[in-house]
Amino acid sequence: MTRSTDLLIVGTGIAGLTSALAAADVGLRVVLCGEARTGSASRAAAGMLAPSLDGMPDAVQQQAFAARDFYPEFLSALRERSGIDVPLNRRGILEVAHSDEERVTLLSRAPSWAERLDREDLARAEPLLAAHAGALFHRHDGAVDNVILLDALDVAVARTRAVARLDVTVAAFDVRSGRPRATIAGGEVLEAESIVIASGAWANGLQGLPHPVAVRPLCGQLMRLDSTAVSHVVYAGGGYLVPRGTSLLIGATTEETGFESSTTAEGLAALRSIATRAIPALGGAAVIDHWAGLRPVTPDALPILGADPQFPALLYACGFSRNGILLAPWAAKQMVSLFLGKEAAPELAPFHVSRFPTSRVTP
Repeated sequence: MTRSTDLLIVGTGIAGLTSALAAADVGLRVVLCGEARTGSASRAAAGMLAPSLDGMPDAVQQQAFAARDFYPEFLSALRERSGIDVPLNRRGILEVAHSDEERVTLLSRAPSWAERLDREDLARAEPLLAAHAGALFHRHDGAVDNVILLDALDVAVARTRAVARLDVTVAAFDVRSGRPRATIAGGEVLEAESIVIASGAWANGLQGLPHPVAVRPLCGQLMRLDSTAVSHVVYAGGGYLVPRGTSLLIGATTEETGFESSTTAEGLAALRSIATRAIPALGGAAVIDHWAGLRPVTPDALPILGADPQFPALLYACGFSRNGILLAPWAAKQMVSLFLGKEAAPELAPFHVSRFPTSRVTP
């Protein structure tokens, strides 16, 4: 049996879900397929919207800011579609210096938009950080509740008649001749004008792609504490603290584990250390939850967005690394022209797959 559609999207994380809604909004019929996978990054993340941190390259800084600033509009539209109000924290991010020496270093590399806080300023902003030497304040950054966000996207997709969602595994692709097609578990064949690879850490394992995709899994563990210690997102202690309701998320470890996404005692200890370096009183906070996820990482930690250079019906929306929650909704909007078979938006140029040598065609 063969089913035909306009756009086939492989992957049901934030990249796949937002791409499906963006395509449906311009009149395309969409098949969204993929099974739930243990360790998928979209629900495992802390939801940070932090383009000011993590060494965002100058070449994509404006895109990252645009992605952050797109969020209020995006969540408003999503609320209309799903009936779910997704919590958005835009109180800003505090990048904390633990010592006077560290504050000097922090100030020396401060970007132009960051506000410099001394010890007293920091204590006024967050009293439990009073022992630290100061901070940079990134006023417009913050975090979104990514778990509620994914719930809302699931509901919105289910309510969108133009999107058919299949909870199945894609067994193989054929993008080399005629209309691209995919064979799913059970033998059904799906044909489409274009196929979007949005399968997160598993993007490079899909059978039938014409060349390797430069994406690999990188495990990160997080925990949630019973605490309301801070109201801002805080970058300190070698990690981050993200307030979420009446709890506090602590992240994250970085581990090479392949596709294994189990939690460990060592990981929990590392997270507790991050928390107590930032706020010593968190040493006594109860652990509510502890989990792990697999970041889909590329060599330069930037996503792969756009059309394959040899097979333009093959589109990529993968490899978001640490910034999937930040970038995926914006990226889906930018990808619409490609979904329609038109030229790529110029904003996508720095993310093209051809920047990696593995993008050559295999025999």
